[in-house]
Amino acid sequence: MEMAIKPTCDICGKELKEFGALLFSPPNKNSEVKKFHLCKSCYKKLNLK
Repeated sequence: MEMAIKPTCDICGKELKEFGALLFSPPNKNSEVKKFHLCKSCYKKLNLK
């Protein structure tokens, strides 16, 4: 699968070869959030249920 953009995982730094996950921070006092790209491996390490 060829991705149109080449994002990297914000945890391990590796290029995402397939779709992973997006993680959004809680909003700050200005209602701004940060968006993070995660590979499948790093997402699994978060152990979210």
